[in-house]
Amino acid sequence: MKPTKTKVIIFLYNRFFDPLIQSNFWLYIKDYLENENTPCQFHLITYENTLFPLTVEQNKQVQQWQKMGLEWSTLSWHQGQGLKNKLIDLLNGFKLVTKLRLNGYKHIITLGSVAGTYAYTYSVPLGLRLFLYQFEPHSEYAIDNCMWAKESPQYRISHFLEEKAAKFAKVIASGTVFMQQRVQQVWHSKAVFFRIPTVANDGKFIFNEQDRIEIRTKLGISQDQWVLYYPGKFGDLYYREEFAWMYKWLKEEDSRLHLLIVTPHTDEEVKALFDLAQVSPQDYTVTHSDYADIHKYASASDFAIISVPPGPSKKFISNIKVGEYLCAGLPFLITRGVSEDYIYAEQKHVGVVVVDFIEPEIKKAWPQIKHYLMMDARYRRQHCREVGIEYRGFENLNHIFKSALTTLISH
Repeated sequence: MKPTKTKVIIFLYNRFFDPLIQSNFWLYIKDYLENENTPCQFHLITYENTLFPLTVEQNKQVQQWQKMGLEWSTLSWHQGQGLKNKLIDLLNGFKLVTKLRLNGYKHIITLGSVAGTYAYTYSVPLGLRLFLYQFEPHSEYAIDNCMWAKESPQYRISHFLEEKAAKFAKVIASGTVFMQQRVQQVWHSKAVFFRIPTVANDGKFIFNEQDRIEIRTKLGISQDQWVLYYPGKFGDLYYREEFAWMYKWLKEEDSRLHLLIVTPHTDEEVKALFDLAQVSPQDYTVTHSDYADIHKYASASDFAIISVPPGPSKKFISNIKVGEYLCAGLPFLITRGVSEDYIYAEQKHVGVVVVDFIEPEIKKAWPQIKHYLMMDARYRRQHCREVGIEYRGFENLNHIFKSALTTLISH
């Protein structure tokens, strides 16, 4: 007779196939599902967006996970930052979690601070044991990036709930020692803390020469150009106009540079941004990709960009791109004070650190960037990947995640 499995709710304030989920958190859950002797019965809750229906391939993948024992319930996501929409999502989640609690679920895992604060409001009245994974002070990011005012109800409510959630949780996992200090020394949480930097799918993000040739050929990028790589958004938590100027200043240093942008923004949006910095469209390429093929563009590149402005809260970030860059063999540019990533960049010799995306800093950084570009490519890729595996590799972090989940369900 098989032992009874512990019922665990996975509460994600995201759509299931958001790359943030599939490239990070879900790597751990898949490992549990693929183990016939897994101690957990998972019930997944996600907020789906009608603009992103599941593909045929994604539906097949869900069916496979369901055969392995996964249960999945979906809620509709209400777009916008308004409190009314957030309240609707909050209440809909509470109804569903309450139903699961009545069916024997006593444990809940969340990803990120928004989902974490929602689950906190459920866990208190329902008596759930709460595990906050990748928990960071999102409200403080919004302040540093001028998305919210410090007097705004969004900030005050979010910041209040983040601290309350940390004090209530049984287990917290986050990517930096700085968050550990905040949780234990400032908020005085009694939660068991696990330092787990955001994991990279090192089996997917690995240099491939054929991908390099094919992508460059497809996009019309010369095989001998130095390609800077940026897969991501502009604005909000990331640089916007400053990014375009950063590239202009680097391009002035060496005409061999070419910028490869893989982004959800339209080509017109990106062109308008770079037009402001007087960067010719011939000097950069804008393309788009789903998560299935995104790794190919890393292979086509030589040096990558982390586009996070500096600020007091940025030390808490654990950026998934850093791990993916390193595992794919790419050194990177980053601003000082971002996560522990800038420390790794300097101490492990895998990146260049600047104070801000301003002309004197970028010009001063160019000789260091050029040093990486002129380095023997095989050595550069091997060194970066070795650091990436040690810092963000799945095998190195999976056992820590397992310890965190075991701590949650063993009491």
